[in-house]
Amino acid sequence: MRLRRIRGALPVLLWCLLAGPLWSGSAAAAEQFPSSPNHRGIAPFEPYLVFPENRLGNGVYLDNQLVFESRERTVVDVLALPAEGRFAFFALNPQGLGALEVFVKGNDVKPRIQELTPGFFHVVMVLDGVVYKKMYRIIDNNVLDLLPSSKTADGPVAGPEGVVFYHVATAIRETEDGQSKRGFGLKLHLALFEDERTRHLDYLITNQLPELRIAWLDSTRIEIGLADGRTEVLSLAQFQ
Repeated sequence: MRLRRIRGALPVLLWCLLAGPLWSGSAAAAEQFPSSPNHRGIAPFEPYLVFPENRLGNGVYLDNQLVFESRERTVVDVLALPAEGRFAFFALNPQGLGALEVFVKGNDVKPRIQELTPGFFHVVMVLDGVVYKKMYRIIDNNVLDLLPSSKTADGPVAGPEGVVFYHVATAIRETEDGQSKRGFGLKLHLALFEDERTRHLDYLITNQLPELRIAWLDSTRIEIGLADGRTEVLSLAQFQ
């Protein structure tokens, strides 16, 4: 789980800067935003800040500037994306129901967000002309990137024990009978419902295409299909 740290006097300074435009008066502010153990005022999610914390209609700030707010929701977690000024966030409505969303700039393509099973999301987005495919999981209202080192997480399939997906790890060029052939090395991953850790198959799957067909056979096995029609059965125990 990501740690949220308050460094130096910056949050105190921001509290003073932000309180003015958001609050019309100290008496009204005290009534509307009472202090409590669950309300620190500013919640840092580097490089972003959420203010006020755990309050309906709060906003996300970057470099002391408001970049996003929603009057109908409470932003509870923010996860920075590789492109500057974009982020994934988890927000709750007044009934306590949450949703994962992605904030992008006006010239970006609208992200495609698919909830595979409660708490697991596959997101495809184009940021500054670069395609990112990410797998996110919501745990205790926090956004967890299941494969932070990759931008090619794809093909997720939910089953009785969790979610299996892959990413393109490398491109492969081989010479056979004097002819150059191109392929791809793909890595399989498993996120179980029972814990937070993402497990990985310790070897590459080679395929002619940058994709795999995945199917759950039962609660302990999956089957993968390759472009040439071959299949392979894998046990969940193989994922470490």
